[in-house]
This record gives sequence, C-alpha cells and structure tokens, in this order.
Amino acid sequence: MEDLVNKFFTLAGLLTFVLVHSNSGRVAAAEPYDLVILNGRIVDGTGAPWYVADIGIANGKVKKIGQLTAKMGKESIDAAGLIVAPGFIDMMGQTATPFMEDPKSALNLLTQGITTINAGEGSSAAPLNESDGLREGWTTMAEYFALLEMKGMPVNVVQTVGHMQVRRLVLGEVDRRPTPDELKQMQSLVREAMEAGAIGVSTALIYPPAVYATTEEIGALVKVAGEYGGGYYTHMRNEGDQLLEAIDEALEIGEMGKAPVHIYHLKAAGQQNWGKMQLAIAKIKEARSKGQQVTADIYPYINNGLGIAALIHPRHFTEGYDKLRRQLDDPELRAEIRKEMESTDGWENWFRHSGHDWNRIVIGQSSDPEYAKYQGNSVAEIAKIKGEDPWETFFNLAKSGAFALPQTMSEANKILAMQQEFVSFCTDVGPASGNRIASHPRAFGSFPRMLSRYVRDLGVLSLERAIAQATAVAANDVRIYDRGRIAEGLAADVILFDYEKLTDKATFEQPDALSEGMQHVIVNGQLVLKAGKATGNRPGRVLRGPGYDEAKAAYNLSTGKIQTETASYDQHIREFMKTHHVPGLAVAVTNNGQLMHARGYGYADIAAKEKVQPTSLFRIASLSKPITAVAILQLVEQGKLSLDDKVFEVLDQYEEHIESAEDKFDSRQRDITIRHLLQHRGGWDRGKSFDAMFQSVRFAKQVGVPAPASSEDVIVAMFSQQLDFAPGQRYSYSNFGYCLLGRVIEKVTGQGYEVHVKQHVLAPLGITTMRIGRTHLQDRAENEVRYYSPGSSKSVFAANLDQKVPWAYGGWHLEAMDAHGAWIASAVDLARFASAFDDPDNCKVLSRKSIETMYSRPPGLAGHDEDGKPKETFYSLGWSNRTVDEENTNHWHSGSLSGTATIMIRRHDGKNFIALMNTRTSPSSSHLGREIDKLLHRAANEISTWPKQDLFKDY
Repeated sequence: MEDLVNKFFTLAGLLTFVLVHSNSGRVAAAEPYDLVILNGRIVDGTGAPWYVADIGIANGKVKKIGQLTAKMGKESIDAAGLIVAPGFIDMMGQTATPFMEDPKSALNLLTQGITTINAGEGSSAAPLNESDGLREGWTTMAEYFALLEMKGMPVNVVQTVGHMQVRRLVLGEVDRRPTPDELKQMQSLVREAMEAGAIGVSTALIYPPAVYATTEEIGALVKVAGEYGGGYYTHMRNEGDQLLEAIDEALEIGEMGKAPVHIYHLKAAGQQNWGKMQLAIAKIKEARSKGQQVTADIYPYINNGLGIAALIHPRHFTEGYDKLRRQLDDPELRAEIRKEMESTDGWENWFRHSGHDWNRIVIGQSSDPEYAKYQGNSVAEIAKIKGEDPWETFFNLAKSGAFALPQTMSEANKILAMQQEFVSFCTDVGPASGNRIASHPRAFGSFPRMLSRYVRDLGVLSLERAIAQATAVAANDVRIYDRGRIAEGLAADVILFDYEKLTDKATFEQPDALSEGMQHVIVNGQLVLKAGKATGNRPGRVLRGPGYDEAKAAYNLSTGKIQTETASYDQHIREFMKTHHVPGLAVAVTNNGQLMHARGYGYADIAAKEKVQPTSLFRIASLSKPITAVAILQLVEQGKLSLDDKVFEVLDQYEEHIESAEDKFDSRQRDITIRHLLQHRGGWDRGKSFDAMFQSVRFAKQVGVPAPASSEDVIVAMFSQQLDFAPGQRYSYSNFGYCLLGRVIEKVTGQGYEVHVKQHVLAPLGITTMRIGRTHLQDRAENEVRYYSPGSSKSVFAANLDQKVPWAYGGWHLEAMDAHGAWIASAVDLARFASAFDDPDNCKVLSRKSIETMYSRPPGLAGHDEDGKPKETFYSLGWSNRTVDEENTNHWHSGSLSGTATIMIRRHDGKNFIALMNTRTSPSSSHLGREIDKLLHRAANEISTWPKQDLFKDY
C-alpha cells in the first residue's frame, strides 16, 4: 500500500512538473525574444571548440542557447555559414569623447567587431580644470560618464583615469616631484574618478610631463585605485633599450598599489632589442606564477604610431610642446636635437629604434597643408619629393604636428606575443574621428588582421583561442565579468562574421579603408551593425568599475516628503531615469487644487553631488508661453488690449525700422494680431525658413551690434524677412511670436516683462522664486540646477565668439528668449500655476471667461482639418489641447532647450502633472518632456486613494 501511495505522489509530482513547465513554455512563447540568431557556429569566448546552436536575446542579455525558431523572436538572423562570437574588446581605445559629437565615428570599430573600448592612456577625458570645463561641459569623471550615457554610444566604454591628466591638473608641465599636498590633490582626483566608475589608473610614461614622474608618485596614485579594486594600465616608460627594466617598474607599481597590472601594446622596439621579447614574456610569466596578476595587449602591426615630436628627447618639453614648437627654427637647437637622436640611448629614442633610417618612418596625417598630401609616405620619400634634406622635413613636421609610424618591431615577436594566453588585442586608436592617430591602419584593421592573417592564413593560434583572448581574457582585464563570453544570463554583446571573407583593407596610403567580412554586431541586445551597415542605434553603456556604488546613482536618489499613496510615482520615475540616463528630475502632482506629490530625483549638480529638491529651479523653456499668455489675457480683461489688435499698431515704436527695411518688409506683417501670436498663426514657419530666436550671431551682424542679438535686435532683423504664410491662415509653432508678445506687455504696461509678470501673474499665486534665467554657468541662480547636454556648440557671445562651449551655456542667448522660453521655476511653482485654473470661478489671476477663451479652439486650419472637422489636438492661447471626449479636454505644454526638458499637464479630472529635467535627450528619445508624458498619466491612474495632506503648505 505504501509503495502504491509513493507511486501515486511520484506520478502526481511528475504531472505537476509537466503542467507547470508546459505552462511556463507557453508563457515564454507569448513573450518572444527581441532577437534570435539561428544556425551559427558559436565560438563562445571560453576557448572551447565551436558548436552549432541558436541564441535567444532579450532585454540586453543572452536568455537562451539551444534549439529555437525564427517565430520565437521579434527579429531573427540566419547565421548559417557565419561565426557567432562575443564582441571584441579594444584594450586601448584611447577616448570615447568623439561619440558625443558624432556616434558614426564608431564605424571603424563596428566593422572590426569591437563592442567595448578601454579608454584612457595616461591622458583621459576627465578630470578637467575649471576653464576647460567651461568649454567642454564637464570637469569630473562622473559628469563625463553621465554625458556619454545621455548621448548614447554604438559601443560600450570602460575608462581609466590618466596619471598624466591628473599631474597636469595639479603640477602643469614641469619637471619636478609633487609636494605632499600636491600628491594628496592628485590622489583626490583619482578617488573621484574611481568612485565614478573608472577601472583604474593609466600611464603613458614616454610622454612629457608623465616622463618626469617617479615610480613612487605613480604608485601612490595606483594605491588609491587599488583600494577600490582597480588596476594599473601602462604604456611603460620604455619599450626598447630598457624594456625589461620598464616591466620591473610596472610590476613594482602594481605591488605598491596592490593592483593588477596591464601592459599596453607590448613590444620590443628596435632591432637591437628584438631578442628581449622572450625575456619580457618570461618576466611576465614569472610574476604570474608568483600570484601577481599581469597581462598585456598587442596590435598586429610592426609599425607603431606616435606624434612625430615624440622622436625628440623629452627633456626639451619641460615648458610644454607649444614653446618647443616655436623654438624649432633655431639652428643650434636643431643641431642639438639631431645629435641626441643620432647618437644617444638610455631614453625612448624612436629614431634609433627605426635603425636611424628615415625610410622606415612613415608619416600619417599632418597638420601642415604642404605635407598633408604625402600621407602614407616615409620621411625620406617626402624629402625627396620636396627636394629637401630629411632632417628639414622632420623638423617642419615636428613644428606643425604630424603622426609618425616608425617600423620598429618584428613579425616573429608579434607572433610570439599573441601566442601568450594572457595577451589580448587593441587598435591603440579607438573611434576614428579624423584625428591624427587614426592615420595608422590599425584604427580600421587590427582585429580582422589578427584573425585573417595570423589565425586563418598563418595558423599562429586557433580561432577559438584567438577569440578567447580578444573577448574573455580582455573582459577579465577590464573587470567586466558579465560579458566577453556567450552564455545564458550574460550581456548580449555578440558579433557575426564570415570567417573566410574577413579581411583588413586599411593601408598606410589609405588607413581609413573599412574592413570586410563583419556582418552583424550586437551591443547590449541591439543591432548596431546589420548586414555590414551601421544602424544608428546607440545602446552602448559606460561599464563602471568596482569603485562605483550604484546606490548613489541618480535614479536611486530622491528628496521631498514621501506620501505612501503616491509611491507609484517613485517607482516609475526611477525606471524612467535609469532607462534614459536622466541626471536630475523634479515632479509635482496636484489633485483638486492640492499638492499631493512633490519630489526631487537625482542630481541637481553631479560634480557637487547636490541632489534635486522639489524646490530646485529649472529652465522651463516653452512652459514660459502659458505664463506669457496669462499676462496678455489679464491686459485684455482690463481693457488695455484686444486679442484682435494689430501687433505693430501696438508696437508702433518700430515704425521707423519698418520703413528702413523698405521693400524687404512683408506688408502682411501689419495684419498680424495678438490672437495670431498667441495661437502660433502669425505667419512664421521655422520648418520653411528658420527659428528667429536662434539666429543670435547672424542678426547681430545684420543690425550692426555685438553678438548676441537681443530680443529687440531680433525684431528689427525680422522686418527684412518674408513671412512663410499669410497671418491667420494656419498653425505653425513660433518662438518669435511670443518674443513679440513680451514686447507688447512692456509697451502696454510700461514695465519690464519680467517685473510685470512677477507682480501680476506669479505673486497672486504665491510664487516667489521664479525669474528669467541667465545663459552662463557663472550666472546660475541660487538653487538652480546645472544643465547637461552632450556635444558642443560655438559661442554666440562676442567675448568668446565662435569658441567651443557646451550647448546649454553659450550656444544660444537665453535672456533674449524671456517671453517664450527663459523662465526658471520649480516643479512646485508650476504646480501652483497650473492648479490656479482648477476652479475658474475663484481663480486669482483670470476670470472664468478668460480661462475659457484661453483654451478655446482656433478657427480654420489651425483648429480643423481641410474638411472642417475639429482636430483632436490643437493649440489655443498659450496651451496645447487634446480632446478626450465630447465634454473633456486635456491641456498641456512641453518645453525643451539643450540641457532641459519639461512638461506641464492640466488633466480634465482636476489633476495636474509637472516634470522638469536637467537634460533634454537620451539615446532613444529626442525630447524627454514628451517621453515622460504617458508615464505621468499612468502613475496617477494607479493611485486608488489620494493623500489627504496638502503639501503646498510645506513649500
């Protein structure tokens, strides 16, 4: 009987298992993979032999390896005949900064199968001093990482903090040791970078001023990195005559800092040193056998690459390259430098390493137009063509700046190095953005050359071993343990290539020729290269190192009173911030005139680690328009103005300028009314012509004033511009129209626009902190956030006209945008403003009739389609409107400028939502204000019981 019972329960258990797992299978089938890769030969990065299987990818990870079908994915790739491997890791990718300006600069990487770069080689994009920060838009590593992620990248990035960067910041270019206090400053900069997510400290010890640093100085900085689990990554002090001594120093620094050591582009430079490669490898193996983690990388070329000035002894750079450059015409100095290059050793003498032969030093990109056309030729060849002595050619190139490619290495040593299991690979260039270092063919060909020439054609090592070193070995070296292998649960950085067709095409003469054979590249689950073509997707991330504390990430920080009933907002906002890499955000929600939710999220200032508060001030951009509209409607109520008044009859002070414009003046401008301006029906269409408010330099020149043009200058300049359509004919959004309305308010009231609005619109509502913002960072208001916008612009201000500036701080003239986009406000301020219209009979700033007018549908094509049917969405007097049903309409306005995105929603059921952000875009959204719209509604809809406490009294 007992056996029968056991059998029964065993059978029941099996049946339950089958049912559960069958149901589970059906659930999985209902949620297809984002991408399915079928029939590929998988080389998984572990070094194991290849195998055939299918891969299912979802949410950026490898979810399944096995037998799948195309129907199981939203998208599928038939990989028959292709190798499927983990994405390659470029162990020396220099910098990710070009991605901020142009993500297409990654094409040279994608066509090689590179999905992650290790950025930083002694120099690093951060930290920066204050003056450089004003130009670039960041000073700290945390800010730099945030900007990279806001822009989005086609590939991932890991980043070291550069010793040379830190040294320059504290000491400058001088040849001396830091004082104890200076060393503490340097360590503090390293600490900030490590906590931001840097993976360690890097050096480039052949270049001034790094060459002046002692072993102890570097060890003190690496010790800080080691405290966080970071490593030491080094272009060693010598790669030729003192190669073995340089390895000893690198190992010593690693021990001082208790940090793993990685040697960039390991080589034995100079024929006299080629025999040292075996000894170098033996030294590394010995250290590893004793438990010290030491690795290296190489690129598969026997020509290295460096700035041509690096051929000069570093002692000449103690006062900087620019000063030396100015002195290079001095015959005595030239003779001294030549003697050193021809006859001395004990330093990294690249002329000696090249056999004292100008035929073996190829020139890449040159800054001198006289020499630029000779790219790919040797110094000797260029000298012969130009009929000058090679030394004359060299000094001319050193003066102007050029990239040199000395042939200093041997093929046998390349093969020996790549056969070491601790060696990975690099381009030593990273993204090719037109810079000089990209004039080496390694920028476009390193990884395909390694696989095609050395693995496929020469059989130097197996395909599986080569891929393991380019992926898993490299991933471990840069501390990204969730990738570098193809396995369930790991990040989906995957490449597919035709092994037989894979080849590098770049040469010295054409170093930017794309490699062939790479078919598909997937980064974090998204295709960035499809059928050999870039997709434009930017799923790449900053892969932060072990010192990063995710608890301090922007999306995990919040301020303001927590009301448990509105907790759904916290969850949704955090997910939104994480998805879109938003540094700071403030949200306010009202219900029936009461403030139910007021919270700040993330950072108001990343560098200062200041958190956003519910009362933090943000640029609200076009949310300024409803405020201006209310001020106009007040004047209409008071009988001082009519909506049908002709604008230039009110602004009659411009009559002289109109007459001066003569036949350039479009007489239809005289028909523009106040109503037309409020409804964006004035006749300007920025899609057909331009946005007048962003022509600061052009209009300043036109009217003969220093840049930037003021609002008055813009108006005068626009008298010479033809309208794009007849006033009143249709809707077309126009910032310029609201600029004119600001001047109308000033003319009718005799007050400045800002003063009048503060007194008559804001003060009655209890709003006291709003003001017109200022363009420059140094003029930031108290409690105002800092704005983050990846990429740069040219300054529109005369003091630094056309110089590089962050978009948000000098790329346009905020003060001239007063009435259409220059207000700064808190989310709580705008909640007061929006809720003022909840009870039209008791509104403190407008009558019921004026409020109804403010939201009324415009006539004609502005409010109706060509058949006369009312449009679902339309723009009224300062507000966008969407019809919900026959009785209800939602009102809203969004706003954006570089560095800010905002939205204010007045919902028909008495709820108002405000969201303000200190960035505008993300890799997947061009306007985060619009992106957050549905989220605000969804979070409100999830609330079953609203709080009883009104938070307005707390603010």
